[in-house]
Amino acid sequence: MNQTWKLRVQGPNSAVIELSEVLKIPQFAAQILLQKGIDSRSKAVSFFKPQDQPIHDPFLMCNMSKAVLRVTQAIKNQEKVLLFGDYDVDGTTAVALMTEQLALLGLQCAYYIPDRYKEGYGVSEAGIDFTIQEGFQLLITLDCGIKAHTTLERANAEGIDIIVCDHHQPDIKLPPAIVLNPKQAGCSYPYKELSGCGVAFKLLQGLYIHLQKDSGPLHESLDLVALAIGADIVELLDENRTLCAKGLAQLNAAPRPAFLAILSLAAQSLPLSLRDLVFILAPRINAAGRIASGKRAVDWMLSSNQKEIEELAIAINNDNTTRRAIDQDMTAQALDQIASDPNFSAQLTTIVFEPSWHKGVVGIVASRLIESHYRPTIVLTESKGVLTGSARCMAPLHLYELLESCQAHLLQFGGHQFAAGLTLLPEQLPKFKASFELAVSVALGGKQLQHQIDIDTSIYFKELGSNPQVHFPRVLQILAAFEPCGPGNMHPVFLAKNCIVVEHKVLKGSHLKLKLTQPDAHVKIDAIGFKLAAFEKELAPGVMIDIVFQITANSYMNRTNLQLQLQDLCLSA
Repeated sequence: MNQTWKLRVQGPNSAVIELSEVLKIPQFAAQILLQKGIDSRSKAVSFFKPQDQPIHDPFLMCNMSKAVLRVTQAIKNQEKVLLFGDYDVDGTTAVALMTEQLALLGLQCAYYIPDRYKEGYGVSEAGIDFTIQEGFQLLITLDCGIKAHTTLERANAEGIDIIVCDHHQPDIKLPPAIVLNPKQAGCSYPYKELSGCGVAFKLLQGLYIHLQKDSGPLHESLDLVALAIGADIVELLDENRTLCAKGLAQLNAAPRPAFLAILSLAAQSLPLSLRDLVFILAPRINAAGRIASGKRAVDWMLSSNQKEIEELAIAINNDNTTRRAIDQDMTAQALDQIASDPNFSAQLTTIVFEPSWHKGVVGIVASRLIESHYRPTIVLTESKGVLTGSARCMAPLHLYELLESCQAHLLQFGGHQFAAGLTLLPEQLPKFKASFELAVSVALGGKQLQHQIDIDTSIYFKELGSNPQVHFPRVLQILAAFEPCGPGNMHPVFLAKNCIVVEHKVLKGSHLKLKLTQPDAHVKIDAIGFKLAAFEKELAPGVMIDIVFQITANSYMNRTNLQLQLQDLCLSA
């Protein structure tokens, strides 16, 4: 995949030096702060301590007072309440959060996670059947429901009150419910990018305030919110960053037994970063909903029985192993399908379809295809005579808007800027392909999308220090203060030129391991390039290369060293 490197506009040297001296940090760190608009000690303190920042008043959200009063009524009258959540991490964590917190407030709730294969995404007919048959008086949807007009109208007609907690883009018409969604028209809530679990948290926060309860127990569940924020790839700015930082601190200080059980199976230990949540915990929770049932993940997160926790952890870990095998097989098939398409090179999009593909893994395969073919990508399979699938894309495109322009050919769609789900009739596929290709062409001005690596600043190895035992831990400590990182606050990316290859080898057939230095440096630094083994044939001791990388900590045998995680490289000019 061709990649371009783009160095961000660098701040004035005088301002960099001044901020570096005020904060007593290296100039490369000061440069990155200036790019974020942080030009003073007070702003830096706020940025580096997101867990200490206040969160917004929940009653600024449209309909919050109505929702709080309705749940208060349910608590007072001990009504039958059903929590209906999506089967992904955001949905299952939201259900777990609401279940354990409402129990603390005196209300035992049942919960329902739809079967991905039998019911599909969102508030299903089967779910409403269950709600009616079991005599629930209040239905609370979590991370879904904003577009479930028909099913929620049926529940409403049966006299069931409904609260929708969702963060997906709403239609102009809202469902017949008390809607909590900061994206709805007329909502004055100051932050629009909460996760679904985050919206559920705001409802609980409102309840604690209304009931005049100490919020300490609520904050003990913020580990679930942090996990949802990382897994759903929402931006790490404003309230999300604060909630995530608080949640990570809670998780590392008092991890719930369920998470410890999975970490043991994954041979991982505390403390965890947000990246660890995204790559260790989140895939396993998602795997439960993809392979078996999302309810299994909720049961596991909520359980206090150690034997049950360990049994569920093993089952969920096995689900993830199965998911990986299916993912690899489907990705290989999809790549073969692309390779055999004579028109593919002229297209701006990737759309692949195979009726036998596993419905639970299509989103992961779409992300995999983007790694090799950098285009908006849709992977489709067939279920009950309907094509269903997942879409992924990248900036500057907005996936929801692209699908919205093609909705004449779709039965249903929903999602975010970079990820979405959709269904359509088989006979509509040719027309949809043409419509989606046209929509992307218009958005890109007919140009092929090229993968761009945004580089925060250039760096010389000597800026990292000459004594690895003394200086490298300080560098890692400073960069750790930029966490939690994600969209809107990405991990810093660096450029280093004229790096001399000291050693090089390939690990596990696909990863490139290097030891590098520079002419003016007095240190040799380890570097790892995942899936960059193809570059190895161009390297030899003494060869000079330019590299784009992140600085990470590599722990091995109870020792932590600084390591460069390569994103790309080329021979020096």
